[in-house]
Amino acid sequence: MSGARSKLALFLCGCYVVALGAHTGEESVAEHHEAEYYMAAVYEHPSILSLNPLALVSRQEALELMNQNLDIYEQQVMTAAQKGVQIIVFPEDGIHGFNFTRTSIYPFLDFMPSPQVVRWNPCLEPHRFSDTEVLQRLSCMAIRGDMFLVANLGTKQPCHSSDPRCPKDGRYQFNTNVVFSNNGTLVDRYRKHNLYFEAAFDVPLKVDHITFDTPFAGRFGIFTCFDILFFDPTIRLLRDYKVKHVVYPTAWMNQLPLLAAIEIQKAFAVAFGINVLAANVHHPVLGMTGSGIHTPLESFWYHDMENPKSHLIIAQVAKNPVGLIGAENATGETDPSHRSHSVTQTGVQWHDLSSPKPLPPRLK
Repeated sequence: MSGARSKLALFLCGCYVVALGAHTGEESVAEHHEAEYYMAAVYEHPSILSLNPLALVSRQEALELMNQNLDIYEQQVMTAAQKGVQIIVFPEDGIHGFNFTRTSIYPFLDFMPSPQVVRWNPCLEPHRFSDTEVLQRLSCMAIRGDMFLVANLGTKQPCHSSDPRCPKDGRYQFNTNVVFSNNGTLVDRYRKHNLYFEAAFDVPLKVDHITFDTPFAGRFGIFTCFDILFFDPTIRLLRDYKVKHVVYPTAWMNQLPLLAAIEIQKAFAVAFGINVLAANVHHPVLGMTGSGIHTPLESFWYHDMENPKSHLIIAQVAKNPVGLIGAENATGETDPSHRSHSVTQTGVQWHDLSSPKPLPPRLK
């Protein structure tokens, strides 16, 4: 009897070991599956705009307006955090708005130290530089949400009269994207190169080719709105830095037949075999809508010319996108003015992108 009990005990023990091994294997497969993806969010924001962008206001009045938009950003970060988001992207012009002059936008500008020179955490070191209130709030949001955060703001940089390109007012003003890590550190910044009727801003002396590394998906590239239609920095960034993911703040006005936000974003992801995280502002009356998380094979997008409400898109994104066309082929050594790609895309349901009569370019 004792021998039978011993055999039964050994049998049950063996079953337990096998079951434990199978369970561990399942967990391992699940963990491996999770490791192949990351969680991303983009927010289409109906930004609160200045009633008169040409008026001269104080820094405090400018901050009061911008903080209204930043309050909304913070709500979206916390919503995204509950879903396990690891990186969130906000749109161009979402904090300060648009249609400013060079003078009227000045109170809305933060001072921007170079992240290549200075390692800085604005949330933890708020008094290190003056006029950095917006950067401080964005940094603190990244910490609270425990995620990488990409946002767009106006920045200023003093220059000396010995600089032959220094503007007469003694400062450069840039349309700037910033990237914060999940611990609030300013990782990098990109200054828009291809301005679209933006008299308030300067073109950087050198083209920024900016990438940043993340622990969850490797290297990302970054550029802004109108840049997507130009060889530099966009194609050069993809060709020379081998990025698989792009963050793309934009304030895009849809104009048929070719300048439709979703088609441009999706075509870019397909043509170059990369992931594109695109965040647009939401002002249907101005023809401005169209955000998405686009992979070469699938899109999660929002486009609505009727509804005035905002939209947060959250999606699981592959670390290593599988493309229809290799990025090596798409960014080959050809004349940048003669680049074209023939791409067939199926299986995507698009919204009706009909819009009001084409609007004139934004006047700054």
